[in-house]
Amino acid sequence: MKLDNTLSELFDVEPVKSGELITKSGEVVVPQKSNQEEKIDYDYEKTRNNLHGLLQQGQEALAHALEVAKSSEHPRAFEVVGGLMKHISDINAQLMDLHDKKQKLEVKTGSSKKEDSSPSVTNNSIFLGSTTELSQLLKKMNIS
Repeated sequence: MKLDNTLSELFDVEPVKSGELITKSGEVVVPQKSNQEEKIDYDYEKTRNNLHGLLQQGQEALAHALEVAKSSEHPRAFEVVGGLMKHISDINAQLMDLHDKKQKLEVKTGSSKKEDSSPSVTNNSIFLGSTTELSQLLKKMNIS
C-alpha cells in the first residue's frame, strides 16, 4: 500500500482503493458482488459468529464444571470436564475448517484475488538480446 501511495504522489493522481477498477475513460468502477457471493459471505459470518458464541459458552461451562469436579472429586465430574474440553477443541477445529471452506468457495466463484489463490504463470516470455547472450544464459541455467 505504501508503494501505491508513493506512485500516486509521484504521478499526481488519486490512489485507487482496493477492489476498485479504472476503465479506459478514467471512470472508477467498484465490482458488485453477486447474490451467491453475498449469501456465502452472510453464511460465513453467521457461522463464524455462532462458533465464537459456542466457544465462549463452552469456556464458561468448562470453568463451572471444573469447579464442580474439584469440589466433588467425583470421577464422573472429571469425565464431563474432559468431554467439554474435547467439544471445545472440536469447535476450534470447525472454525479453522470454516476458513478453508470459504477460501475454496471464493476460488470456485472467482471472487478471491488471483495473487492469494495461486502463483502466476508466465507463458510468453521475450528475451531481448543476441543469440550469443541467449546461449550463455542457457548454459548458466544448466550449470546451476
